[in-house]
Amino acid sequence: MSPFKPFKQFLLHAAAALAVLGTLGAVGGVAVMYFGLYNIAAVDQHTLPVYTLLDTALRQAIRQRAKHIAAPALSDPALVEKGFVRFRKNCVPCHGAPGVAPGDAGKGMLPLPNNLAESARELAPREIFWVVKNGLKMTGMPAWEYRFEDEEIWAIVAFVAKLPTLSPKEYRAMEEEHFERTPTSAER
Repeated sequence: MSPFKPFKQFLLHAAAALAVLGTLGAVGGVAVMYFGLYNIAAVDQHTLPVYTLLDTALRQAIRQRAKHIAAPALSDPALVEKGFVRFRKNCVPCHGAPGVAPGDAGKGMLPLPNNLAESARELAPREIFWVVKNGLKMTGMPAWEYRFEDEEIWAIVAFVAKLPTLSPKEYRAMEEEHFERTPTSAER
């Protein structure tokens, strides 16, 4: 008797067990979808395994699609200022800003729109550019590709990159410099 025969049998049994488990998992997943067993209501958070799976898929998809994008220099104050104007109008309603709560639409989304100061710490500028340009399915994040030129999107990225260092007082000063200040829904 060959000394490898028991090992071969073990491998065959293990492969068969994995095939059975995989099939049961697939049938279970189809049953959950078909019978509507997973709650998709926007008032309930995803379960931790589902959230982890979706978040990992999102981050890896962004990283993969943005890896060949070359970011321009983003430190030009004029570019940051241009980005601030677009950010205030188009991003604050959902994401909020330093010292400014998101609007009602943003508060009602699930998943909740990211805190963009946190996104600026976690994502490379090219990844933020890709997200702003292309949007994200099933998150409420629109694609701005057909509304803004790439230069305008880079301006938004330049401002978002500044967010982690911006205090609510500094943000308010920028608003007062560029806009007639109106109270946000959180301040009313």
